[in-house]
Amino acid sequence: MNKLWAVFRSYPYISNVVGYTTLFATADLIQQSLLEGAHGQSTQVNGKSFEQEASVTSQEEETVAHLKDYQWSTLSAEKKDSSVMMTSVPVHSIDWSQTFRVALVGLCFHSNFNYHWLRALEKTFPGGGSKKIFVKVLLDQLFAAPVTISAFYIGLSALERRDDPLEDWKNKFWTSYKGVDIRHNKDRKVHRKEPKSQDIYLRLLVKLYRFLARRSDAPFNKVILKRLFMSKTNRPPLSLSRLIRKMKLQGRENKTAVVVGTITDDVRIQNIPKLKVCALKVTAGARRRILKAGGQVMTFDQLALAAPKGQGTVLLSGPRKAREVYRHFGKAPGTPHSHTKPYIRSKGRKFERARGRRASRGYKN
Repeated sequence: MNKLWAVFRSYPYISNVVGYTTLFATADLIQQSLLEGAHGQSTQVNGKSFEQEASVTSQEEETVAHLKDYQWSTLSAEKKDSSVMMTSVPVHSIDWSQTFRVALVGLCFHSNFNYHWLRALEKTFPGGGSKKIFVKVLLDQLFAAPVTISAFYIGLSALERRDDPLEDWKNKFWTSYKGVDIRHNKDRKVHRKEPKSQDIYLRLLVKLYRFLARRSDAPFNKVILKRLFMSKTNRPPLSLSRLIRKMKLQGRENKTAVVVGTITDDVRIQNIPKLKVCALKVTAGARRRILKAGGQVMTFDQLALAAPKGQGTVLLSGPRKAREVYRHFGKAPGTPHSHTKPYIRSKGRKFERARGRRASRGYKN
């Protein structure tokens, strides 16, 4: 026995070929015995006979890797009197040609491939540290596993002289190679593809700018289309004072201010310059003051005719975080350096007026 072991150690290639051939042949014999032979046997349960077929295709379905996970479940009787009788597999019922084909695949491909692949891995990453072992296993699963599984299915199909040698591989490769399925029941896309509103005029504008975004390469139309989809809280109103301040910036003279939202009046502003604006909605006061100053108010369909690619325009929007509710967001109220507004019952003397609000009570933000 020691001499035989010494011979195997002296000739690793020969021992590798013999080992893989024996492994594949033995695995196929075990599989056939577990599947109750190649030609099917009858199993008697409660006195009834059920014919179980084990075709060549069902035998090929399991590779050597599957044998580790195979569990042979026994049939349990529903009553105490019921009996289960399993017949053993006779030697003559084993498909030896099937075993020969499996062993031939292991001899011709798997033994040679694994021998050279493992030697190459050992030369590239010598040693046995935990990091190197992890890298070797990862590379083996990413590159070697698909090759060996594919070779097994294609090799068996070729030896069986199938019309399409790739048919088995197409049907069984991913079921053999895939890992644990990802849970998709809570996956969802949260970007809008159309507006929630049923306003027919808004939807007509969506049709118009969807066409312009598709037919032109200008990013302006894509931005307008995306903003038309947005909710009302993401299309905040823009005041006349902010509009004037933004249009006074250098390089924006004689340009059209485009607002996908509402333009509101601001009574604090006394003098209105001449403005050219386009918006979904302009309040009556703002419209009257803009037109009185010699300006122009356009709709989006008029803008599409005047500037189909957005030339000579300035895209503006209102402050999205100006709503009162945003004052309650942020660091928890009462913690150091927090200026978040708390939700309280009353703003009286006895409600959250001590720690964090006065320097004499711990600290003051």
